[in-house]
Amino acid sequence: MIYAILMIALLLTVISAVRAWTIALRAVPAYRRLQETVGAAVESGRSVHVSLGSSALLDESALTAVAGAELLYQAAARASGGDLPVTASTTDPVTLRLAHDRLQRAYRLRNRLDAFKPTLARWYPSGTFSLALAAGVGAALLDEESGLALLCGRFGAELALIADTAIRYDRDLLPHSTQIEGQAVAYATSATPLLGEELFVGAAYLEPTPLHIGGVAAQDALRYLVVIALIALAVLAFLGVSL
Repeated sequence: MIYAILMIALLLTVISAVRAWTIALRAVPAYRRLQETVGAAVESGRSVHVSLGSSALLDESALTAVAGAELLYQAAARASGGDLPVTASTTDPVTLRLAHDRLQRAYRLRNRLDAFKPTLARWYPSGTFSLALAAGVGAALLDEESGLALLCGRFGAELALIADTAIRYDRDLLPHSTQIEGQAVAYATSATPLLGEELFVGAAYLEPTPLHIGGVAAQDALRYLVVIALIALAVLAFLGVSL
C-alpha cells in the first residue's frame, strides 16, 4: 500500500512538472507578503531577521529546519543588496551551521561576499522553548533596525514575546510554528501567518521551477485523494459495507 502511494505521488509529481507553467498554485498570502515586506525593508534601509527557533537537524524537527533554512536563503537573496545585513538565529548548534551556509550562499549569489560575516548567524542558549532566543530576536529587531522578523520553525509560547516586540515597535512579522502553542500565537498576532505545511512549499512560490511546482501540485492532489478516500470509507461504513 505504501509503495502504491509513493508511486502515485511520483507519477503526479512528474506529470505536474511537465505541465508546471500551466498550473495555478493555490494562493498563500504569507509568501506574497514576504516578498513585499522584504522589498520594503531594503528600500527603507532596514535589515531582515530570520529565526529558525529550536528546529534541529538531529531530531524530529529536521524537515522543519531544512524548510526554514530554505526560507532564510530566499529572504537573504532578496535582502542582501540592502545597506544592513540579513541576520539569522537558532538554538541548535548544528542548525546554526546550516543557517551560516544559507546566508553565505545568498550573499555569494548577489556577489556581495565582502558584506558577509560569520556572526550574522547567531546561536542562543538551547531549549525546546527558549526565552533567551525570544530576547535575542527582540534585541535584533530593535538594536539592528530590522524591519522584518520572519519566524519559521519550532516555537512555543515564547513567540508571543517576539510578536509583542515586533508589534509594539512597528516591525513586520511573518510567523510560523510547528508547535500548537506557537501556531496559536502566530495566528493571533499576524494577518498573514504561515500555516501548517505551507512552510514546506516556499520554493515553489519564491523560486518557481517545474520540479518545485510539480511537487506542490502533487501534494495538493494527494491531499484531495486522501479526503475523498476517507469520505468514501465513512459512507461505506455507514451503509454497512465491509471491506
